[in-house]
Amino acid sequence: MVNLIKKNPVPLIFKKILKDNMNGELVITHDNFTKKLFFLDGDLIFATTSLDHERLGEMLMSTGKITGDQLEELTKIMESSTRKTGEVLADITHLNLQDIYSALLHQVKTIAAATFLLREGTWEFTVKIPGIQDSQKLRVKLPQVIVEGVKKIVDISYFMKRFLFLAPETTTIPVSISKYLTAEQIELHKTLANFPNTPVEQIIPKLNVPENIFWKNIICLNLLNIADFVEFTVDEELNKNIEEINELYEKINSNQLNYYRLLGVEKSASFEEIKERYFNLSKKYHPDRVPVAQDSVIKEKANTVFAEINMAYETLSDREKRGEYDSQRYKQNPRRDLTGSNQVKKAKDLYLKANSYYKQKSYFEAVSLLEEALECDNSKASYFLLLGLCMSKSSSEIEKIEAEKNLRKAAEMEPWNVVPLFALAESYRSRNLLKEAKAYFDRVLEIDVDHTSAAKAIKEIKELSQKNPISSFFKKKK
Repeated sequence: MVNLIKKNPVPLIFKKILKDNMNGELVITHDNFTKKLFFLDGDLIFATTSLDHERLGEMLMSTGKITGDQLEELTKIMESSTRKTGEVLADITHLNLQDIYSALLHQVKTIAAATFLLREGTWEFTVKIPGIQDSQKLRVKLPQVIVEGVKKIVDISYFMKRFLFLAPETTTIPVSISKYLTAEQIELHKTLANFPNTPVEQIIPKLNVPENIFWKNIICLNLLNIADFVEFTVDEELNKNIEEINELYEKINSNQLNYYRLLGVEKSASFEEIKERYFNLSKKYHPDRVPVAQDSVIKEKANTVFAEINMAYETLSDREKRGEYDSQRYKQNPRRDLTGSNQVKKAKDLYLKANSYYKQKSYFEAVSLLEEALECDNSKASYFLLLGLCMSKSSSEIEKIEAEKNLRKAAEMEPWNVVPLFALAESYRSRNLLKEAKAYFDRVLEIDVDHTSAAKAIKEIKELSQKNPISSFFKKKK
């Protein structure tokens, strides 16, 4: 079927060929020229063109590889010869076979990438095994052609119309593609993952990127099949949760809720009931459930509500603390002012600085800040988690044990969160406590059955135990 380029730009067939590893012949026809591109298993293996400036000899002369006289001699020989252009060039110039092969690769990539410029003409793709001799096959990787081709696109209106009101949906970048991307493109790919179910028109203002560069990179990611754009849907559950967060936030600030009412349990509730209710509320109102694209005010309110839920659970799940709380007849929450408190704000600032140190691998500095943060506010699992992660980097056995205490605390506060559980398992494994490590890796898989790192670790522990049957993992208790 013949396709009008105006309606279906050439890059679309490149996307399809790459995605399905197709074999075939692509014929592109314009008023002034014809190009033929040949594909095998998704690779570009050969290309021909009727444009003089894209012929091998002209390209070599334009780059100073051969002289005008040598080009003229090549043209005369080829008019009356059936020999390959590369063979003749090897005879009449100083170029060796490697030089000529590199030039052929460059020619084929140039012919293909230039098709991304086209606004008029037609293209037709025929699925078949190309009739190209083995000696002529070049094997140019299509991601490289696509990346170069996108740079040449001038009219991006087709893609803007298609993507502007759709939401991004990303997939993992294969190594075979990542090596052709810029750091900027890889960073954008990561950023898009933070905007699920958010139309592109709402994403652009939130990014500090020139719009033309944004669109070029978006087009590139899409053509490489690592970013798609789909109809976004209204998340009724999320909207309902945000409404409830707003309502809870107002009630917390006006002291309308005691800890029992906040958790939604009776005063006679058992510890198991309180734990189950806390677990459900934490999953529902955790700040991470609020997408990055949402208003930052909502995010702050979610942090406040979640901190209060943590405080309620910490109080009511401890017999002594619960008794003290009940003795006050829970007329009002004897809580700290989480919204206006300087202590809470100070704790958050310390945590953010510590997180920055953690990313820089300055673990000692991070530990000091986190310990101070927890003195100001010990209601956030993220503080205990980061402290545990930092301490686990120490070579000291004592520090590792202390790290495990903090990781366990984070796991208790957020029992659905696999991060502290996995970190605990890794810490135990580093201390050769394989039985304990396996138990925590198992807990990770109970929560997230697709956690490949935990599954791999369990497999490695089992293999190790088979090689060393007297390991601590298999020691029988006396």
